[in-house]
Amino acid sequence: MRWFGGFATPASPPRSPIGSARLWPTMPGCWTVGTWSGNEVRTTWAGTRFVAVVGTSGITAAELARLGTDGVPDDVAWCWSGSYTTVEVTRAATRIWTDLGGTWPIYTTSADGGVYWASSSRALAGLTGAGPDLDRLAGWLLAPSVPVLLAERSAFEDVTLVPPGHRLTIDGDNSRVNRVWWPRPRPGSPPRRLRAELAAAVAERLATAAMLTSDLSGGFDSTALALLAAEQAGPGRIVTGVTVHPAGCLSGGDLDYARLAAQRPGLAHRLMSLTRKHAPYTALDEVPVTDEPAPSTIAHARFAGQLHWIHDTLGTDCHLTGDGGDSLLCTPPIMLADLIATSHHKRAITETMRWARLRRLPTWPLLTATIRTARTSRVDALTTLANDLQTGTPTTKPDGHIGWYTTEPVPPWATQSARGRAAALAHGAAARLADLAGGTFAVTVAAENMAEVGRSARADIQLAEQAGVLLANPFTDSRVIDTYLSVPLDARPGPADYKPVLAAALADLFPAKLAARTTKGDFNPDHYGGMRANLPALHALADGRLAALGLIDPAALRRTLTMTAAGLPVAFSTVEPAIAAEVWLRALANAPRVAWTATGTRAGVA
Repeated sequence: MRWFGGFATPASPPRSPIGSARLWPTMPGCWTVGTWSGNEVRTTWAGTRFVAVVGTSGITAAELARLGTDGVPDDVAWCWSGSYTTVEVTRAATRIWTDLGGTWPIYTTSADGGVYWASSSRALAGLTGAGPDLDRLAGWLLAPSVPVLLAERSAFEDVTLVPPGHRLTIDGDNSRVNRVWWPRPRPGSPPRRLRAELAAAVAERLATAAMLTSDLSGGFDSTALALLAAEQAGPGRIVTGVTVHPAGCLSGGDLDYARLAAQRPGLAHRLMSLTRKHAPYTALDEVPVTDEPAPSTIAHARFAGQLHWIHDTLGTDCHLTGDGGDSLLCTPPIMLADLIATSHHKRAITETMRWARLRRLPTWPLLTATIRTARTSRVDALTTLANDLQTGTPTTKPDGHIGWYTTEPVPPWATQSARGRAAALAHGAAARLADLAGGTFAVTVAAENMAEVGRSARADIQLAEQAGVLLANPFTDSRVIDTYLSVPLDARPGPADYKPVLAAALADLFPAKLAARTTKGDFNPDHYGGMRANLPALHALADGRLAALGLIDPAALRRTLTMTAAGLPVAFSTVEPAIAAEVWLRALANAPRVAWTATGTRAGVA
């Protein structure tokens, strides 16, 4: 596992990870672990100031040197294209700036009379012996679509997450966190600015990859990245787009859109057929341990199969995915409440009617919900959510519901302990968070969702590293996020629009048929088939660590799994978190802890 970190007093850390290397030759208390390329870890120092930029970054040598001589400004996290964390060490303090998408999450824990920090929560748990955070686990199980419940928590007890777009300052045994980024409306053409930042993000990966490949699903997001990469690859260089498809199915649906896009010069197209061994819920006992349950857990057989195939067959060393595109580019329905709150009543009515038509719902209830949401504070919404979680109230809402938080009913397998823990998180969030001004609802929700997507995707990146592939998600890059979330409310598309800014940004590259697309492929049949094929193994998972921790009722979970596999109306979101969490807990129990040693006896120090 690759990660980096340090100690509050970097000149004299009490312990350091075995096999680590120093970030700076004369500084024993800041380190990297694992194999890193030179372009991923860039360091400088001037006098007593040491600076490191870790990750993919467009920073130049001169700009890096200037950080060493002049100090690091708070806008460093979104100054350059790419995805990176910035570290500054002086005699007074250690300061760390997190990226806006959370793709390089930073965690802290207290030990040895000071504060340790790291890009891996499991590494810090290995230092202190911490076990899983049961409160966070309960919140993730029962309200996975409400990321504010999990804010500032890691998957481990007493290991704290530094939020994206923040500055962590550690001086001695004290630490504090300050927010340094907010979405700020800016003028200019949104499509032109988005095109420029996505192109720059792709160019950073092209510059360092020997063999760059990209998902080419036939959807907007991955296709945009593949086409931008091909456009910038240069003479004699080919970018390969990869499309997975059911074995024996060589046309129709997403595959037809992918073939259209692949006609672009400079873009090779390879197909990977999916067989029964790639079905969802297959071989879950083979999922390796990560910092938290990986988003790909349920589809691990397919995910791992694709990673090994592109590495072994194509020689891929960097692979682009469109992860994060939906969360960034699809306007959340609460934007309609923004319009009401800012007195844009005519547009609010028009957009609500369009949303109702798209979702095939009556307009009046949605308009009523829009007005109610505009008049409901986020604190009140969280308090209501806490009460619903505590009581298990079946608050089913229609598809397309407009509100602060839309969750599925509390699943029948959730125990009273799990409901109480999740409710406590919601009450805590209500006490911690400030109310928002009208006009900022949607952009705040989008930023919170992007933070969740970026941080959780780190687990998939950890899985990809084990296959020898660097996974890159440009839609979670800081400048891409900052650019899109800076679109003013009056220029932002409504929730009924399907990614019009991206379509306009790539108008010269998207095939006309693809640009007119307004839907995505449906993978539900694959999930039903995989669940039915693996139902005995899933039943066995029900009697596991979650049950032993008192968070689930195993008999109720088995019944829910059986009903879901039979195609009865049970949302996958009520079972997949439980399966993913159980798989993660088992992998965690079977993996050795990250090893540390007292300073002076560690191995591998440069």
